[in-house]
Amino acid sequence: MNLVYRGAEADIYSGHWAGEKAIFKIRKPLPYRLPELDAEIRRQRTIREAELLHESRLAGVKSPSLFYVSTPESLIVMEELVGPRLKSILQSSAPDKGRVSSEFGMAVGKLHAAGVMHGDLTSSNVIVNDSGVHLIDFGLAVRSARVEDHAVDLRLIKETLVGAHWEVSASVMASFVEGYIAVVGERRAKEVTRKLAEIERRGRYARVE
Repeated sequence: MNLVYRGAEADIYSGHWAGEKAIFKIRKPLPYRLPELDAEIRRQRTIREAELLHESRLAGVKSPSLFYVSTPESLIVMEELVGPRLKSILQSSAPDKGRVSSEFGMAVGKLHAAGVMHGDLTSSNVIVNDSGVHLIDFGLAVRSARVEDHAVDLRLIKETLVGAHWEVSASVMASFVEGYIAVVGERRAKEVTRKLAEIERRGRYARVE
């Protein structure tokens, strides 16, 4: 296996599983936690991530297929998706940014309609290929149908766009919201975007104080 990314809580490797290209995500022990507590946290987070990844696929969200889960090893083996990250597409001169952004909004809409908050929706956690827009990295995902939690997902998307893709952020966000509305409906989308605006106001006031 080849190390792809070394994170704070997990290491990501690429390799093969039953002849298929695969990603191996291993949650590593953290020395600052009590060993018994650390093992239980890693076990619970591994189970939760695998369950929510599976549930998202059942809801029609394109995401990696699960190949294998081992709670004793805190290991998830999943399909390795091939394709550029949304980040690189938004930084390129690709002509179909609007379509891709709308599909991204539809994917997040399906996720939220299934009662799942992703928790880390950045342009780096979206892969685009010929079969569509795929969401990856469900490590921070939780079950939630709360408007505020869904608004937090949208806030991270918006902050990522403004921070890393400011030239196209307004048009991309508009296309994203169109796709989101197409799935969750105007009423729910208005509730979420209103809560998003409220969260943003809170942040501004907190910085001023």
